[in-house]
Amino acid sequence: MTPIAPSTSAAPRRFEALDSLRGICAVLVVMFHMPVASHWRDWGLVQHGYLFVDYFFVLSGFVIAHAYATRLKTAGDAGRFMVRRLGRVWPLHVLMLGAFIGLELARLWFHIDFATPFTRDRSVEAIFANLLLVQAWHILPSLTWNGPSWTLSAEVACYLIFAGLVLAAPKRFRWIGAVLAVIGGIMVLMFARRWMNTTYDFAVPRAVYGFFLGCLLQGVWMRIPRLKGRAATALEVATVVAICAFIGWAEGPVTVAVTLLFIGVVWVFAGEDGALSKGLDHPALVTLGRWSFAIYMVHMFLLTVMMIIARKLDWMPGGRRIDFGSIWINDLFAVGMFGLIVIVAVAAHRLVERPAQKQIDRWTAVQKQGAG
Repeated sequence: MTPIAPSTSAAPRRFEALDSLRGICAVLVVMFHMPVASHWRDWGLVQHGYLFVDYFFVLSGFVIAHAYATRLKTAGDAGRFMVRRLGRVWPLHVLMLGAFIGLELARLWFHIDFATPFTRDRSVEAIFANLLLVQAWHILPSLTWNGPSWTLSAEVACYLIFAGLVLAAPKRFRWIGAVLAVIGGIMVLMFARRWMNTTYDFAVPRAVYGFFLGCLLQGVWMRIPRLKGRAATALEVATVVAICAFIGWAEGPVTVAVTLLFIGVVWVFAGEDGALSKGLDHPALVTLGRWSFAIYMVHMFLLTVMMIIARKLDWMPGGRRIDFGSIWINDLFAVGMFGLIVIVAVAAHRLVERPAQKQIDRWTAVQKQGAG
């Protein structure tokens, strides 16, 4: 998952409706991970919320191709591209990795729970794979440390492939990428044990599948006629209903089709032709989209701390979910927990994510001027 940056291509735009949808998807991923016996916990849309991650991959391919397809001319351009992309994800990733390591040190020094420090998914060797953002390249036996960061690792692989393809075949990279996308989808369908719920093992094929279909869509979306007015609104509503119904129902091999549906979502909402997409342009939703990367990155740490506290206070009578004996109290607790996640995420966004991005952007701009 990566933030949407303004494009400096011939037709610059922010795709704010798509960014708002990214914020909504991030919220649904948090709901999927939150172990609280709330009213919505057993909804199919929440139980299968891991599928919303694939929207991130499709959207990333679409906006990266829009912003960079014509800008990578030399190896130096590709290098600056990689630095800029890493600059948007690595600082916050390292911050949260450090937070998890700090929690592990608290286990070691203060025995805050019964987990053995620095073992299994919290091993010392996995720290280095996470620092290099290669933890999802099928080199580790499980998710490690800040689990959701597997998406960053998979996207970094996509960035590398994208830059190589644009340099090697600037006119045909989308079609070559589409072939890779088909191969990625087939690999997930045939070899991933849980199909689209694959992370550390077949994460890169899963990401390539969505990312490069997003690149292909970006190359053709302006040429595809779009509906306007009420017809566009009806199509937007139908698209949202279709993707929600599919995710709420889908299990097993059919989940691989979710990427194709997200291609439709991006195509429908990129033009912002209907009332629903214009509603998504509301400043509150656009702001949620801008905070979404930080929300996604910080939420698992806070949920982990919450679980440690819940076990100590006997808030988990069944051992799996927090349950206070009243589903309404559970709902309030879940909402409050989400509010805390947002507060911490906003602080991380303002104090770490944005300053780091601005510094990297300034540095790469200076490097480009020097190279010119």
